[in-house]
Amino acid sequence: MELNEIGGFDVSVVIPVYNAAAFITQAVESALAQDEVREVILVEDRSPDDSLSVCHQLAVANPNVKLFQHPGGVNRGAGPSRNLGISNSICQYIAFLDADDFYLPNRFAAAHSVFAQKPDCDGVYDAVGMTYEDEVSRERWQEHSIVGEGVTTLPPGIEPADLFGVLIKGGQGHIHLNGLVVRRELLSKAGQMDESIADTLHEDTDWVLRLAAVGRLYPGSVTEATSIRRVHQQNRVSAPRPEKSIHRDRIRLRIATYRWLRKHGSRQQRRLGLKRLLLEWNRGNGNSGNIGRLKALLCFPFRLPAVLLEGHYWYELAQTGWSIIRNDWLRLK
Repeated sequence: MELNEIGGFDVSVVIPVYNAAAFITQAVESALAQDEVREVILVEDRSPDDSLSVCHQLAVANPNVKLFQHPGGVNRGAGPSRNLGISNSICQYIAFLDADDFYLPNRFAAAHSVFAQKPDCDGVYDAVGMTYEDEVSRERWQEHSIVGEGVTTLPPGIEPADLFGVLIKGGQGHIHLNGLVVRRELLSKAGQMDESIADTLHEDTDWVLRLAAVGRLYPGSVTEATSIRRVHQQNRVSAPRPEKSIHRDRIRLRIATYRWLRKHGSRQQRRLGLKRLLLEWNRGNGNSGNIGRLKALLCFPFRLPAVLLEGHYWYELAQTGWSIIRNDWLRLK
């Protein structure tokens, strides 16, 4: 079927599947229950459990469920699996769902309304709720998770032109892919997910930032959840990890976003991307005070020489150096 044969608000739902045999049936059924969903794209990522068999059964039972694997049946990770699903989808609108999560009834009602009311809308984001499978999962999440607890959302009323700045600065929430719907046309500007950082668990964060940088994303249902994230004992984001590993992956995320912004973002977006990158670099290196910050800034070009061409890097360096000189002068007075 060609894209121009599909009219109305028809949605392709992309579900990467890894080690989710116990959950994938509910995920698929929750997607098929939505009136707007025309197809569910499963990308099975060489799971060690019985996921492939369950996916086969779901695809056989419903012609709107389509099953794919990576060439050779290899494991590639969630980002590449979503990319493969996007490439094989056919609808004008694309949504996402993790294989261990599920949609709530009327998942796309708010998004449909926003797209209908805003002709310039490239995407809509909704709130995503959370449920704990058991008490052990709750404790594990609260102790080790690298993301927050409760409803994942952003404050109401953020204008599309301001969204990138809100996301890159952080502190006000974020967009979970379960709650995102995008027009296919937006991908021609933002591209697909960066597979070079697929092992960091942050490729979705980088991708949402790129979508916000070049597209107009509107809030939908940001106070009431439209889908549920399931917390269980196999969640990768709550697996115990050394702080050094967490920091390394965050730096890789910020470098990937900055490099993309250098090519595709505005000057202001690139500056904000670099500012967040330098902030993460300084935090992760455990440097406190101006002297520690100066050392971190001086070391950073060895990691990313391109910053030497950025005026903001030299501004940060000069400001930090001046703060050290000024404080020493005050002590001598």
